[in-house]
Amino acid sequence: MGGGNYGGRVADETRMRPIGWWLKEADARLDNAFDQALRGSGVDRRGWQVLSSLSRGPVSQEELLTSLGSFAPAPVLTETVSDFKDRGWVEEHAGLLRLTVQGTNQQEALAPVVAGVRRQVSAALPQADYVTLVQLLARLTEGLAR
Repeated sequence: MGGGNYGGRVADETRMRPIGWWLKEADARLDNAFDQALRGSGVDRRGWQVLSSLSRGPVSQEELLTSLGSFAPAPVLTETVSDFKDRGWVEEHAGLLRLTVQGTNQQEALAPVVAGVRRQVSAALPQADYVTLVQLLARLTEGLAR
């Protein structure tokens, strides 16, 4: 790592932190940014992921849990889907989950809020660095899967 300052921490301190610390810290700060942005909406980061996934089209609950499994444990996602059904945002028909009109409206209302969080990430990490970071994290996860 080169010189520089990362969020008020000097470069020497960054060398002392293991990669796991940075991954957990980044995830916690992303959660916090989403929590603050979505405050008052009744939706958290995981809820947004459910709404966003279902906005792309109907899927079975199993497919939804599999696709979002790295973001949250199945019981958390199942509870979110159940809550959204109770709110009238999600319905199940022929074994497929889909957004209702109210769910679509909620997802569309929250999309600009989530875009704001994404802009915050972009401001902290320019596009070329973002792409590099994602590529490096993909290589790391693939390497650890062996």
